[in-house]
Amino acid sequence: MTRVAGEEALVLHARPYRESSAIVSLLTAGHGRVPVVARGVRGGKRGNVLQPFNVVRVGWSGRGSLATLTACELIRHAWMTGNALAAGFYVLELVTRLLPERESMPRVFAGACWALEHLQAGSPPADVVLRVFERRLLEELGYGLDFTRDAESGEPIAADRTYALQPDSGFVATTPGPGGYAGIVLAEIGSDAYDSRAARVAARKIFRTALRPLLGDRPLSSRRLLRRGRA
Repeated sequence: MTRVAGEEALVLHARPYRESSAIVSLLTAGHGRVPVVARGVRGGKRGNVLQPFNVVRVGWSGRGSLATLTACELIRHAWMTGNALAAGFYVLELVTRLLPERESMPRVFAGACWALEHLQAGSPPADVVLRVFERRLLEELGYGLDFTRDAESGEPIAADRTYALQPDSGFVATTPGPGGYAGIVLAEIGSDAYDSRAARVAARKIFRTALRPLLGDRPLSSRRLLRRGRA
C-alpha cells in the first residue's frame, strides 16, 4: 500500500469516472505524473479545485497504477484566456504525452509551473515562454541540444557560419541556404535571448523538429489552438 501526503501537484487533466467521480492526472515534483481517482467530486467544490492548470496540495493511497485521492487543497488558481490559454494547454499536453508515469522529474514540474505562471502574467510573450519550456523539457528527457559546439567537429559555433540541425546529433556546419541556421541566431537561442524575430522563428522550428520523433505521428490537439491564435 502506497500512501502519500502533502504533495504539491499541478492538475494536468480530469475526466469523468462512473457517476460522480473523476480520474485526474497530476504532475508532482516527487512522484512525477500520477493518475488518481477523485471520488464524489463532480458537481462539488472539490471538482472545481481539480481543474487543469491549478496547483494543489494532495494526498493519495492505493495499490497498482491507479491510486485514490485522499486529500486536496487549492494552492494557486490559474486563469488564462486567448493565446495564453492555448499555450497553457500545449504545456500540459507535452507533459502528458512525453513523461512516463511515476518517474520523478522535479525540474519538469518546476518548469511547467514557471511556464504557466508567466503565461498567466503575460510576460515574457507566450511564444518565448514555450521555447524556454520546450528546451528544458528536451534536456530533462535526455534529448537536449548543444547550441555552443558543432556536433561533428567539436569546434565552437561560429557567429558568421551557417548550421543544419541533425536531430540525432546536433548542429553541423553547412553551406548557406534554406533550412540552415545562422550561428549568431543559435547563440541567442542558447542564451534564451529572444529579442530578435530571427531567434524566435528559428527556435520554434528547431524545437518542433527535436520534439517530432518523441511525439510520434499523433498530432497535438493544442497546436490547432495555437495556430488559431497566431492567425
